[in-house]
Formats: sequence, structure tokens, C-alpha cells
Amino acid sequence: MRNIFPSRFTNLARATGRDRASPIKTEEGRGMMRSITAFALAGAAVLLVSCSYLPEFSLGSLDPLVSITETREAIVLTKGAPGPTTAGFMFYPGGLADPHGYLPLLADIAAAGIPVIVAKAPGNLAVFSPNAGLALRALVPEAAGWVIGGHSLGGAMAAWSAHDNPDAYCGLVLLAAYPPDTKSLAAWPHPVLSISAENDGLATPAKIEGTLSLLPPQQQPLTSLGTLYSYTSGGYAVLHQIPGGVHAQFGSYGPQKGDGTPTISADAQRAETRDYIVEFFTNNGWL
Repeated sequence: MRNIFPSRFTNLARATGRDRASPIKTEEGRGMMRSITAFALAGAAVLLVSCSYLPEFSLGSLDPLVSITETREAIVLTKGAPGPTTAGFMFYPGGLADPHGYLPLLADIAAAGIPVIVAKAPGNLAVFSPNAGLALRALVPEAAGWVIGGHSLGGAMAAWSAHDNPDAYCGLVLLAAYPPDTKSLAAWPHPVLSISAENDGLATPAKIEGTLSLLPPQQQPLTSLGTLYSYTSGGYAVLHQIPGGVHAQFGSYGPQKGDGTPTISADAQRAETRDYIVEFFTNNGWL
């Protein structure tokens, strides 16, 4: 990887009279190197964030009845107190996607009465904190349980956490995502909803199809809302592909490199996604 601070490091070495041929042995020198390392890591974090896909929507477009609060670790969306059986939705954003870029979708889900927590991650990469949701659940203690889910890399990490913590979550929602090979959910004892997109150029239909073996073997395609679930308990997967949809339109952060061409509007894709998620909660008694 190219050194992004070459002249700065070179000048520092010259100024202190040290280079690779003269190792730093003093405590002062070791402290200086620790400072340089911390500076480099901070610079790398800034680079990752600056490369992120940023939100493209107006805050005024969100449901005014949905309350949004934010901490350093998460964004919480609620509409009043949840009911006695209502589960919360723990959401992991896609890789290098600013978490605010999912607020239009998640605010609509919260407007249906489902409390939502958006987990932030270092560098906007959930791979650095796949189990972050465990502690974040305490932000909405009234929730009767928790469904975890996410988009793209965030969905893969949500599946990772679900695999490693089967008692922490009662369901899983995958948006253009599938579990890592080493975290198969074939024996997972809870329901899974997988929503993909027909024209997705990243999590392509072929990739989604090729990883269905990583989900519970009782599987049912859903072609329309209102379809009666064939399974009502235990581990099963319901699958829906959005006609004309693409990878980036699960969020609101603009086009994504390598994605396909949509033949459905972004608003329509997010509305369809919301409706299938709300139905998933309803059919499992979580709403």
C-alpha cells in the first residue's frame, strides 16, 4: 500500500537524526514511534470514512413522528414505546456506507412500530465489530426481543453474530447478503428473511442462489406480499427477490461502483423492502 505520509515521515526521521539504520532505543524515541503509529492509524481511519458512500436524502423527508437519537456507537429510531411483544431490529450498514444512508428505509420500519438500532462501526466496516449489537440492545430495554439484520457486508456480519449468539436474536434479515462460509446457519433455530435484487451487480442472483445452503433448509420463495408462510416456528428461510432492484437502492447513498442498472425507482425498492420486513415481524408475532 502506498505511504500516504512519505514526506512527513521522512522529514521527521531527518529532524531527529534517525532512520531505518539507526534504531530508536530510548523511551523518548519509543514514545515518539507510538505517537507516529497512532497518527498513522488515525489517518487510515479518516481515509476509510472519506471513502464511504454518503447519504443522499433530506432529513425533512423522514416521518416526523419517528424519534431519532444518536450516540457515538449507534442511531436509535423509535415511534412511541414498543408493545409488550414487539421485537427490535438491530441493523448493520453495508461496507463503507455511512450509517445515516439507511435512515429513509429504517425510519419507515420504525414508523410501523418496530424500534430500530443502527450499529455504527469503525471505518464504516462491520467486519471490525460483528458483535457490536449485543451491547447496543440495552439502548431500547423495552424491546421484547431482537431481530438482527443488515445490508451487504453488514448482513454478512449480522449472520456472523447470529451464528455465534443464537440465543441473543430471534430472527435474521439479510438484504443483498448471505452468511460467510464458516458461519453456516443451516442449523440455526430461528427464522430468516432474505431480500435480494434482480439487477444487483454485487450480491448477484447467482451468488444469492449459490449460498442458500448456508440458510435453514426449510425455504420458501415469496413472490408477493400476503403469501401465507409455509413454516411458522423454528428455523426456516423466506426469500424474496425485488424485480428490477439493485444493490445500492436498499440504502439512500447514491449509485455504487459495480452495481447493475435499476428498472425500479429507489423509493419503490425501499418501500417493498420495508413491507416484507414488517410482514416478517408480523407473521412471527414480533409486532
